Amino acid sequence: MTQEIQTESNEMVVANRAMVIAEIESQIATAKRYPRDIKVFKEKTMSMANLDQETAEGCYYALPRGGKTIDGPSVRLAEIALACYGNCVAEADVLTEDDRFIYAMGQCRDLENNVAVRVKVRRRITDKNGKRYNDDMIAVTANAACSIALRNAVFKVIPGAFIKPVFHRVKQTAVGKATSLANRRAEVITRLTKFGIAEDRILAVIDRKSIDEVTFDDVAKLIGLGTAIKDGEITVEEAFPLSYEESQKETQEKIHNETGSKDTNVNFGNNPQKPAEEKPKQTRGRKKNKGDEKTEQKQDVKQENTAPVPGADSEEKLYRCQCGHEFDKPKPSGSGARQVAVCPKCFSKNIQSTEDLEAQNKPGFMKD
Repeated sequence: MTQEIQTESNEMVVANRAMVIAEIESQIATAKRYPRDIKVFKEKTMSMANLDQETAEGCYYALPRGGKTIDGPSVRLAEIALACYGNCVAEADVLTEDDRFIYAMGQCRDLENNVAVRVKVRRRITDKNGKRYNDDMIAVTANAACSIALRNAVFKVIPGAFIKPVFHRVKQTAVGKATSLANRRAEVITRLTKFGIAEDRILAVIDRKSIDEVTFDDVAKLIGLGTAIKDGEITVEEAFPLSYEESQKETQEKIHNETGSKDTNVNFGNNPQKPAEEKPKQTRGRKKNKGDEKTEQKQDVKQENTAPVPGADSEEKLYRCQCGHEFDKPKPSGSGARQVAVCPKCFSKNIQSTEDLEAQNKPGFMKD
């Protein structure tokens, strides 16, 4: 039984292969019977791509890469060129996907010249935090991957020498050399703001301080970025990145929404927040030896490992213990609320600053 099923399966594969071969041979024969006219192709492509300003805008894209902006013919121009070139078969489909990427393949076959090309494309299906997209976003990314794969395959079959003049012409048509620059740049920037992009982010990408400084080349660049966003090649954040302050604010709002905390003063390491100071508790000091009637006040601030010691805020003070040792900084002894300052040499607790001794007009402790 198993052998019969396997035999039938092999026969179906052979039959399908024979049908595919016959279909391709029939298409090649038709292409040879009706060859393309290159002059007609160039005229039709130029006319169709520059049919109007909106069509021309969709025929090229721009992408930020390595601090620069690269541009090129888009999927829409590939579709126009494929229709005008003729005698070609092109298709694209999703191959597979994993946890992070989706894979698509586009192929184009020139039946007249007997040239076939296959191109594979990989697109990410996770956000900048590594979280996987939902099903709707994965479907959108899959369509974008197929479009990019198809575009790359078509432009590997149709010579670039035919596409380059059309590409430069559509950029001029899209910018609108015949119209007022002020009206055109205002129109493009207004259209980008509908994506939720602030005006300062737009100006930062083209390195301008105000709208009045925007040139025709800048307008062409912005149009290309908008086309890339619509085609799914890049996201709004990639095309027009947030500034540091906006990124920090967005992260704070995200943390606030996730935790439900009302405290938005999140410390990211660059703007440290000063902690609230606790009032030190005053404790009664012990009487000094050798007739010294002045008492010493100590501050007991509860800390985890360390407590402030006398003289820590002033490096010019000198101290003297009952043994006569002089030093510029007492040594902390003990931990927590029981921490006290002692002489770093003899560990005596009876210490006093030389300024206090001079102010009191007393000899203090005699040196050995």
